[in-house]
Amino acid sequence: MTDAARLETRVRELALVGGSGTSVTRLGLTALEAEARDLVRSWCAPFSDDARVDEAGNLFIRFAGADAEAPALLVGSHLDSVPEGGRFDGALGVCVAVEAVASLLGSGARFARPVEVVGWADEEGARFGVGLFGSSAAFGRLPAGAADLRDRNGVSIAEALRALGLSGDPATARIDPRSVHAYLEPHIEQGPRLERAGRALGVVTDIVGIYHGRVRVGGRQDHAGATVMGARRDALVAASGLVAALERLASAVPDTVGTVGEIAVRPGAKNVVPGECVFSLDVRAPSEEHIERALRGLGEEMARVRREREVAIEVEPLQRVPVTPLDARVLETLVAAVRSVGAEPPLLVSGAGHDAQNPSLSGVPTGMIFIRSTGGSHTPAELASAADAALGARALEHAIRALAA
Repeated sequence: MTDAARLETRVRELALVGGSGTSVTRLGLTALEAEARDLVRSWCAPFSDDARVDEAGNLFIRFAGADAEAPALLVGSHLDSVPEGGRFDGALGVCVAVEAVASLLGSGARFARPVEVVGWADEEGARFGVGLFGSSAAFGRLPAGAADLRDRNGVSIAEALRALGLSGDPATARIDPRSVHAYLEPHIEQGPRLERAGRALGVVTDIVGIYHGRVRVGGRQDHAGATVMGARRDALVAASGLVAALERLASAVPDTVGTVGEIAVRPGAKNVVPGECVFSLDVRAPSEEHIERALRGLGEEMARVRREREVAIEVEPLQRVPVTPLDARVLETLVAAVRSVGAEPPLLVSGAGHDAQNPSLSGVPTGMIFIRSTGGSHTPAELASAADAALGARALEHAIRALAA
Protein backbone atom coordinates (compact mmCIF):
# COMPACT_ATOMS: atom_id res chain seq x y z
CA MET A 1 0.00 0.00 0.00
CA THR A 2 1.24 3.47 -0.87
CA ASP A 3 2.83 5.26 2.07
CA ALA A 4 1.63 8.87 1.70
CA ALA A 5 3.99 10.18 4.39
CA ARG A 6 7.00 8.51 2.74
CA LEU A 7 6.00 9.94 -0.64
CA GLU A 8 5.64 13.44 0.82
CA THR A 9 9.06 13.14 2.45
CA ARG A 10 10.66 12.17 -0.85
CA VAL A 11 9.10 15.11 -2.63
CA ARG A 12 10.49 17.38 0.06
CA GLU A 13 13.96 15.78 -0.09
CA LEU A 14 14.17 16.10 -3.85
CA ALA A 15 13.07 19.76 -3.67
CA LEU A 16 16.10 20.50 -1.49
CA VAL A 17 18.40 19.68 -4.43
CA GLY A 18 18.69 23.10 -6.03
CA GLY A 19 15.82 24.41 -3.94
CA SER A 20 15.20 27.47 -1.80
CA GLY A 21 11.81 27.73 -0.14
CA THR A 22 9.29 26.59 -2.72
CA SER A 23 11.56 27.56 -5.64
CA VAL A 24 13.75 25.01 -7.41
CA THR A 25 16.48 25.65 -9.97
CA ARG A 26 17.86 22.28 -11.08
CA LEU A 27 18.87 22.63 -14.71
CA GLY A 28 19.49 19.67 -16.97
CA LEU A 29 23.00 18.30 -17.49
CA THR A 30 24.35 19.91 -14.31
CA ALA A 31 25.82 18.63 -11.07
CA LEU A 32 22.51 19.34 -9.32
CA GLU A 33 20.63 17.05 -11.71
CA ALA A 34 23.28 14.39 -11.05
CA GLU A 35 22.76 14.87 -7.30
CA ALA A 36 19.03 14.33 -7.81
CA ARG A 37 19.78 11.09 -9.68
CA ASP A 38 21.91 9.87 -6.78
CA LEU A 39 19.12 10.63 -4.31
CA VAL A 40 16.54 8.67 -6.33
CA ARG A 41 19.00 5.78 -6.64
CA SER A 42 19.39 5.73 -2.85
CA TRP A 43 15.62 5.43 -2.40
CA CYS A 44 15.52 2.35 -4.62
CA ALA A 45 18.60 0.65 -3.16
CA PRO A 46 16.60 -1.57 -0.73
CA PHE A 47 14.82 -3.13 -3.72
CA SER A 48 17.39 -2.99 -6.52
CA ASP A 49 21.13 -2.55 -6.98
CA ASP A 50 20.75 -2.53 -10.77
CA ALA A 51 21.00 1.17 -11.62
CA ARG A 52 22.70 2.85 -14.53
CA VAL A 53 23.13 6.30 -16.05
CA ASP A 54 23.26 6.35 -19.86
CA GLU A 55 25.35 8.67 -22.03
CA ALA A 56 22.60 11.31 -22.11
CA GLY A 57 22.36 11.46 -18.31
CA ASN A 58 19.16 9.40 -17.96
CA LEU A 59 18.79 7.28 -14.83
CA PHE A 60 17.38 3.75 -15.12
CA ILE A 61 16.75 1.60 -12.03
CA ARG A 62 15.79 -1.96 -12.96
CA PHE A 63 13.63 -4.25 -10.85
CA ALA A 64 13.81 -7.90 -11.82
CA GLY A 65 11.02 -9.82 -13.51
CA ALA A 66 10.48 -13.57 -13.81
CA ASP A 67 11.43 -13.34 -17.49
CA ALA A 68 14.65 -11.32 -17.43
CA GLU A 69 14.73 -11.12 -21.23
CA ALA A 70 11.19 -9.78 -21.65
CA PRO A 71 10.72 -6.14 -22.76
CA ALA A 72 10.67 -3.91 -19.69
CA LEU A 73 7.91 -1.65 -18.42
CA LEU A 74 9.30 1.88 -17.98
CA VAL A 75 7.75 4.18 -15.37
CA GLY A 76 8.89 7.70 -14.50
CA SER A 77 9.34 11.34 -15.45
CA HIS A 78 12.12 13.96 -15.45
CA LEU A 79 14.40 15.29 -12.73
CA ASP A 80 15.36 18.75 -13.99
CA SER A 81 13.50 22.03 -13.56
CA VAL A 82 13.23 25.41 -15.24
CA PRO A 83 15.08 28.33 -13.59
CA GLU A 84 13.19 29.33 -10.43
CA GLY A 85 10.57 26.67 -11.06
CA GLY A 86 8.49 24.66 -8.62
CA ARG A 87 8.88 21.45 -6.64
CA PHE A 88 6.45 19.22 -8.53
CA ASP A 89 6.91 19.48 -12.31
CA GLY A 90 8.63 16.25 -13.32
CA ALA A 91 9.94 15.58 -9.82
CA LEU A 92 6.57 14.46 -8.46
CA GLY A 93 6.26 11.93 -11.30
CA VAL A 94 9.58 10.34 -10.38
CA CYS A 95 8.64 10.25 -6.69
CA VAL A 96 5.24 8.69 -7.52
CA ALA A 97 6.89 6.07 -9.73
CA VAL A 98 9.37 5.13 -6.98
CA GLU A 99 6.60 4.96 -4.41
CA ALA A 100 4.37 2.76 -6.59
CA VAL A 101 7.14 0.25 -7.32
CA ALA A 102 8.42 0.24 -3.72
CA SER A 103 4.90 -0.27 -2.43
CA LEU A 104 4.29 -3.22 -4.75
CA LEU A 105 7.58 -4.92 -3.90
CA GLY A 106 7.19 -4.17 -0.21
CA SER A 107 3.82 -5.91 -0.21
CA GLY A 108 5.27 -9.04 -1.82
CA ALA A 109 4.33 -8.45 -5.47
CA ARG A 110 6.55 -9.99 -8.10
CA PHE A 111 6.86 -8.91 -11.69
CA ALA A 112 6.52 -11.15 -14.72
CA ARG A 113 8.73 -8.78 -16.71
CA PRO A 114 11.38 -6.27 -15.64
CA VAL A 115 10.17 -2.86 -14.45
CA GLU A 116 12.43 0.17 -14.70
CA VAL A 117 12.00 3.49 -12.94
CA VAL A 118 13.42 6.20 -15.18
CA GLY A 119 14.50 9.74 -14.35
CA TRP A 120 14.87 11.52 -17.69
CA ALA A 121 17.58 14.17 -18.10
CA ASP A 122 17.02 17.77 -19.22
CA GLU A 123 13.37 17.54 -20.20
CA GLU A 124 12.93 21.29 -19.88
CA GLY A 125 15.72 22.27 -22.26
CA ALA A 126 16.24 25.44 -20.26
CA ARG A 127 20.02 25.43 -20.60
CA PHE A 128 20.63 24.40 -24.23
CA GLY A 129 17.28 24.97 -25.93
CA VAL A 130 16.50 21.31 -26.69
CA GLY A 131 13.52 20.10 -24.66
CA LEU A 132 12.87 16.41 -23.93
CA PHE A 133 16.62 15.95 -24.34
CA GLY A 134 17.18 12.71 -22.42
CA SER A 135 14.19 10.84 -23.80
CA SER A 136 14.96 12.13 -27.31
CA ALA A 137 18.44 10.65 -27.03
CA ALA A 138 17.12 7.34 -25.69
CA PHE A 139 14.67 6.95 -28.57
CA GLY A 140 16.92 8.26 -31.34
CA ARG A 141 15.02 11.51 -31.85
CA LEU A 142 17.67 14.14 -31.07
CA PRO A 143 18.01 16.95 -33.64
CA ALA A 144 21.12 16.71 -35.82
CA GLY A 145 24.13 18.36 -34.20
CA ALA A 146 22.51 18.55 -30.78
CA ALA A 147 25.76 17.74 -28.98
CA ASP A 148 27.31 20.93 -30.39
CA LEU A 149 24.62 23.30 -29.09
CA ARG A 150 25.95 25.73 -26.49
CA ASP A 151 24.53 27.46 -23.44
CA ARG A 152 24.87 31.16 -22.66
CA ASN A 153 28.35 30.57 -21.25
CA GLY A 154 29.57 28.86 -24.40
CA VAL A 155 29.54 25.34 -22.92
CA SER A 156 28.34 22.69 -25.39
CA ILE A 157 26.08 19.75 -24.57
CA ALA A 158 29.01 17.42 -25.27
CA GLU A 159 31.20 19.35 -22.83
CA ALA A 160 28.48 19.37 -20.17
CA LEU A 161 28.10 15.61 -20.46
CA ARG A 162 31.85 15.06 -20.22
CA ALA A 163 31.95 17.23 -17.09
CA LEU A 164 29.53 14.71 -15.55
CA GLY A 165 31.86 11.82 -16.37
CA LEU A 166 30.03 10.73 -19.54
CA SER A 167 31.39 10.29 -23.06
CA GLY A 168 29.92 13.47 -24.51
CA ASP A 169 28.04 11.65 -27.28
CA PRO A 170 24.33 11.51 -26.34
CA ALA A 171 23.51 9.55 -29.50
CA THR A 172 25.05 6.46 -27.91
CA ALA A 173 22.24 6.46 -25.32
CA ARG A 174 19.84 5.10 -27.95
CA ILE A 175 17.83 2.03 -26.98
CA ASP A 176 15.79 -0.37 -29.09
CA PRO A 177 12.09 0.53 -28.71
CA ARG A 178 11.35 -3.20 -28.97
CA SER A 179 13.06 -3.63 -25.59
CA VAL A 180 10.29 -1.54 -23.97
CA HIS A 181 6.92 -3.18 -23.33
CA ALA A 182 5.21 0.11 -22.40
CA TYR A 183 5.92 3.48 -20.81
CA LEU A 184 3.86 5.13 -18.05
CA GLU A 185 4.40 8.71 -16.95
CA PRO A 186 2.72 10.28 -13.92
CA HIS A 187 2.88 14.08 -13.99
CA ILE A 188 1.15 17.11 -12.51
CA GLU A 189 -1.42 18.56 -14.90
CA GLN A 190 0.20 22.04 -15.00
CA GLY A 191 -3.22 23.51 -15.74
CA PRO A 192 -6.56 24.22 -14.05
CA ARG A 193 -8.90 21.66 -15.61
CA LEU A 194 -8.74 18.99 -12.90
CA GLU A 195 -9.00 21.63 -10.19
CA ARG A 196 -12.05 23.20 -11.82
CA ALA A 197 -13.67 19.79 -12.30
CA GLY A 198 -13.00 18.77 -8.70
CA ARG A 199 -11.06 15.67 -9.87
CA ALA A 200 -7.80 14.43 -8.39
CA LEU A 201 -6.58 12.46 -11.41
CA GLY A 202 -6.94 12.52 -15.18
CA VAL A 203 -5.73 10.43 -18.10
CA VAL A 204 -4.05 11.95 -21.17
CA THR A 205 -5.25 11.14 -24.69
CA ASP A 206 -2.91 13.36 -26.76
CA ILE A 207 0.03 15.74 -26.35
CA VAL A 208 0.41 18.94 -28.35
CA GLY A 209 3.01 19.44 -31.05
CA ILE A 210 5.92 21.77 -30.28
CA TYR A 211 8.23 23.94 -32.37
CA HIS A 212 11.34 25.39 -30.72
CA GLY A 213 13.57 27.85 -32.51
CA ARG A 214 16.01 30.71 -32.04
CA VAL A 215 15.81 34.02 -33.91
CA ARG A 216 18.79 36.32 -34.52
CA VAL A 217 18.09 39.91 -35.56
CA GLY A 218 21.13 41.79 -36.82
CA GLY A 219 21.03 45.58 -36.94
CA ARG A 220 23.77 48.17 -36.48
CA GLN A 221 25.45 49.07 -33.21
CA ASP A 222 25.48 52.84 -32.71
CA HIS A 223 25.88 55.60 -30.12
CA ALA A 224 22.64 56.15 -28.19
CA GLY A 225 23.09 59.91 -28.08
CA ALA A 226 24.72 60.79 -31.37
CA THR A 227 22.61 58.59 -33.67
CA VAL A 228 19.36 60.31 -34.66
CA MET A 229 16.21 58.20 -34.61
CA GLY A 230 15.74 58.09 -38.38
CA ALA A 231 19.26 56.72 -38.94
CA ARG A 232 19.04 53.76 -36.59
CA ARG A 233 18.88 50.06 -37.37
CA ASP A 234 18.00 48.97 -33.84
CA ALA A 235 17.96 45.19 -33.54
CA LEU A 236 15.95 45.20 -30.31
CA VAL A 237 13.20 47.43 -31.68
CA ALA A 238 12.93 45.18 -34.74
CA ALA A 239 12.81 42.09 -32.53
CA SER A 240 10.17 43.60 -30.26
CA GLY A 241 7.85 43.94 -33.24
CA LEU A 242 8.30 40.24 -33.98
CA VAL A 243 7.59 39.29 -30.37
CA ALA A 244 4.35 41.26 -30.44
CA ALA A 245 3.49 39.72 -33.83
CA LEU A 246 3.91 36.20 -32.44
CA GLU A 247 1.38 36.95 -29.71
CA ARG A 248 -1.09 38.33 -32.26
CA LEU A 249 -0.61 35.48 -34.74
CA ALA A 250 -0.89 32.69 -32.16
CA SER A 251 -4.02 34.29 -30.69
CA ALA A 252 -5.64 34.18 -34.12
CA VAL A 253 -5.10 30.42 -34.60
CA PRO A 254 -7.41 28.14 -32.56
CA ASP A 255 -5.82 26.35 -29.57
CA THR A 256 -2.37 27.69 -30.46
CA VAL A 257 0.10 29.38 -28.12
CA GLY A 258 3.30 31.25 -28.88
CA THR A 259 5.92 32.29 -26.35
CA VAL A 260 9.20 34.18 -26.26
CA GLY A 261 10.82 33.25 -22.97
CA GLU A 262 14.44 34.24 -23.61
CA ILE A 263 15.85 37.44 -25.11
CA ALA A 264 19.35 38.92 -25.15
CA VAL A 265 20.90 41.99 -26.78
CA ARG A 266 24.45 42.82 -27.75
CA PRO A 267 26.52 44.61 -26.73
CA GLY A 268 24.13 45.20 -23.83
CA ALA A 269 25.04 48.69 -22.66
CA LYS A 270 22.55 51.44 -21.75
CA ASN A 271 24.17 53.98 -24.07
CA VAL A 272 24.52 51.73 -27.13
CA VAL A 273 21.88 51.07 -29.78
CA PRO A 274 21.61 47.25 -29.86
CA GLY A 275 23.39 45.72 -32.84
CA GLU A 276 22.05 42.22 -32.30
CA CYS A 277 19.06 40.66 -30.55
CA VAL A 278 18.55 36.93 -30.06
CA PHE A 279 15.29 35.47 -28.79
CA SER A 280 13.63 32.10 -28.41
CA LEU A 281 10.51 30.78 -30.15
CA ASP A 282 8.06 28.31 -28.63
CA VAL A 283 4.93 27.52 -30.64
CA ARG A 284 2.47 24.77 -29.62
CA ALA A 285 -0.87 23.45 -30.82
CA PRO A 286 -2.82 20.18 -30.93
CA SER A 287 -2.74 20.41 -34.75
CA GLU A 288 0.34 20.47 -36.99
CA GLU A 289 -1.53 22.68 -39.45
CA HIS A 290 -2.15 25.25 -36.73
CA ILE A 291 1.56 25.36 -35.85
CA GLU A 292 2.38 25.85 -39.52
CA ARG A 293 -0.16 28.67 -39.82
CA ALA A 294 1.43 30.56 -36.95
CA LEU A 295 4.96 30.01 -38.29
CA ARG A 296 3.98 31.07 -41.81
CA GLY A 297 2.45 34.26 -40.45
CA LEU A 298 5.60 34.96 -38.45
CA GLY A 299 7.73 34.37 -41.54
CA GLU A 300 5.72 36.96 -43.45
CA GLU A 301 6.14 39.41 -40.58
CA MET A 302 9.90 38.80 -40.60
CA ALA A 303 10.06 39.58 -44.32
CA ARG A 304 8.26 42.88 -43.70
CA VAL A 305 10.56 43.84 -40.79
CA ARG A 306 13.69 43.01 -42.83
CA ARG A 307 12.51 45.27 -45.62
CA GLU A 308 11.25 48.18 -43.55
CA ARG A 309 13.96 48.28 -40.88
CA GLU A 310 16.92 47.09 -42.99
CA VAL A 311 17.93 44.39 -40.54
CA ALA A 312 19.05 40.80 -41.02
CA ILE A 313 16.88 38.05 -39.55
CA GLU A 314 17.91 34.42 -39.24
CA VAL A 315 15.81 31.62 -37.77
CA GLU A 316 17.52 28.54 -36.34
CA PRO A 317 15.09 25.62 -35.86
CA LEU A 318 16.09 23.76 -32.69
CA GLN A 319 13.45 21.07 -32.30
CA ARG A 320 10.15 19.88 -33.70
CA VAL A 321 8.02 17.40 -31.77
CA PRO A 322 4.86 16.28 -33.59
CA VAL A 323 1.39 16.16 -32.11
CA THR A 324 1.37 12.85 -30.25
CA PRO A 325 -1.66 10.60 -29.67
CA LEU A 326 -1.11 8.15 -26.81
CA ASP A 327 -1.89 4.44 -26.91
CA ALA A 328 -5.60 3.52 -26.70
CA ARG A 329 -5.06 0.24 -24.83
CA VAL A 330 -2.73 1.80 -22.26
CA LEU A 331 -5.30 4.58 -21.87
CA GLU A 332 -7.94 1.97 -21.05
CA THR A 333 -5.57 0.41 -18.51
CA LEU A 334 -4.96 3.76 -16.84
CA VAL A 335 -8.65 4.66 -16.76
CA ALA A 336 -9.38 1.31 -15.07
CA ALA A 337 -6.50 1.89 -12.64
CA VAL A 338 -7.80 5.32 -11.64
CA ARG A 339 -11.33 3.99 -11.22
CA SER A 340 -9.98 1.20 -9.01
CA VAL A 341 -8.89 3.80 -6.43
CA GLY A 342 -12.31 5.43 -6.41
CA ALA A 343 -11.73 8.29 -8.84
CA GLU A 344 -13.34 9.04 -12.20
CA PRO A 345 -10.70 10.43 -14.59
CA PRO A 346 -11.53 12.99 -17.25
CA LEU A 347 -9.71 12.45 -20.55
CA LEU A 348 -7.40 15.39 -21.27
CA VAL A 349 -5.20 16.73 -24.05
CA SER A 350 -1.89 17.96 -22.66
CA GLY A 351 -0.90 21.49 -23.62
CA ALA A 352 2.61 20.91 -22.27
CA GLY A 353 5.20 18.71 -23.93
CA HIS A 354 6.33 15.57 -22.12
CA ASP A 355 8.97 12.87 -22.36
CA ALA A 356 6.08 10.50 -23.13
CA GLN A 357 6.08 11.86 -26.68
CA ASN A 358 9.38 10.23 -27.60
CA PRO A 359 8.54 6.61 -26.72
CA SER A 360 5.09 7.03 -28.22
CA LEU A 361 6.46 8.40 -31.51
CA SER A 362 8.93 5.48 -31.53
CA GLY A 363 6.16 2.91 -31.38
CA VAL A 364 6.17 2.16 -27.65
CA PRO A 365 2.67 1.88 -26.11
CA THR A 366 2.58 4.95 -23.88
CA GLY A 367 0.22 6.52 -21.36
CA MET A 368 0.10 9.36 -18.85
CA ILE A 369 -1.71 9.98 -15.57
CA PHE A 370 -2.23 13.63 -14.64
CA ILE A 371 -2.28 14.59 -10.96
CA ARG A 372 -4.25 17.69 -9.98
CA SER A 373 -2.09 20.77 -9.43
CA THR A 374 -2.78 24.37 -8.52
CA GLY A 375 -0.97 27.69 -8.63
CA GLY A 376 0.18 27.35 -12.23
CA SER A 377 3.40 25.64 -13.27
CA HIS A 378 7.01 26.56 -13.96
CA THR A 379 6.62 28.77 -10.90
CA PRO A 380 7.40 28.37 -7.19
CA ALA A 381 3.64 28.63 -6.60
CA GLU A 382 2.86 25.26 -8.24
CA LEU A 383 1.37 22.77 -5.79
CA ALA A 384 0.08 19.21 -5.70
CA SER A 385 -1.39 17.90 -2.48
CA ALA A 386 0.07 14.88 -0.71
CA ALA A 387 -3.35 13.21 -0.85
CA ASP A 388 -3.63 13.59 -4.63
CA ALA A 389 -0.05 12.41 -5.13
CA ALA A 390 -0.69 9.33 -2.99
CA LEU A 391 -3.88 8.58 -4.93
CA GLY A 392 -1.88 8.84 -8.15
CA ALA A 393 0.71 6.41 -6.77
CA ARG A 394 -2.03 3.94 -5.82
CA ALA A 395 -3.54 4.15 -9.31
CA LEU A 396 -0.09 3.67 -10.82
CA GLU A 397 0.34 0.52 -8.71
CA HIS A 398 -2.77 -0.94 -10.35
CA ALA A 399 -1.51 -0.04 -13.82
CA ILE A 400 1.90 -1.60 -13.14
CA ARG A 401 0.20 -4.78 -11.93
CA ALA A 402 -1.86 -4.90 -15.10
CA LEU A 403 1.13 -4.40 -17.40
CA ALA A 404 3.94 -6.18 -15.56
CA ALA A 405 2.65 -8.53 -12.86
